[in-house]
Amino acid sequence: LLQADPMRFFVQMITPPFSGLASHGAAVGLFSAFYLYVRKNPGQSYLYVTDRMVIVASLAGFFIRMGNLMNSEIIGKPTDLPWGFKFFRDYEFNPMGDPAMVMARHPSQLYEALSCLVIFTFLMWFWSLKKAKTQEGLMTGIFMVVLFGLRFFYEFLKENQSDFENQMALNMGQILSIPSVIFGLIVLFYSYKKAN
Repeated sequence: LLQADPMRFFVQMITPPFSGLASHGAAVGLFSAFYLYVRKNPGQSYLYVTDRMVIVASLAGFFIRMGNLMNSEIIGKPTDLPWGFKFFRDYEFNPMGDPAMVMARHPSQLYEALSCLVIFTFLMWFWSLKKAKTQEGLMTGIFMVVLFGLRFFYEFLKENQSDFENQMALNMGQILSIPSVIFGLIVLFYSYKKAN
């Protein structure tokens, strides 16, 4: 492997053993970074910061999923719907690259990208309406529940990204979305209790 493909050898050495952590891992990383920021900058509450940052995160999610679409990554299951996409660079399911063998598939990346754009538009509108009067944690909770709730359902339309998921009732994206939605619901409950 080292002689045939040296980059792949080194990438495998530093790749964690679990796949499916990209967006969920990014969420954990961002929320951890916000916590460290608030610790270093007293006077701003944690949820005050996250409420503003989820606006930007939802826009970033749009661009990330559009990149996945352009790179033929995270493809959907076959479909006969009129908006199905044919991914001609889909070498996993069409290793010979034969255009005649390419099936129309759900553009799951586009579904997620458009969802992120709608979430961004709503959060931006909501924040511009209320600004400082926004209930602390409300936007963070909405972001977590809607984004990862939709992600849970979109996973049913996607091909599994790892072979071990084929034997599972839910894939890793769905399993990791459940605690994200629960976290969002807890934040929404906290926001509601604090406002009343």
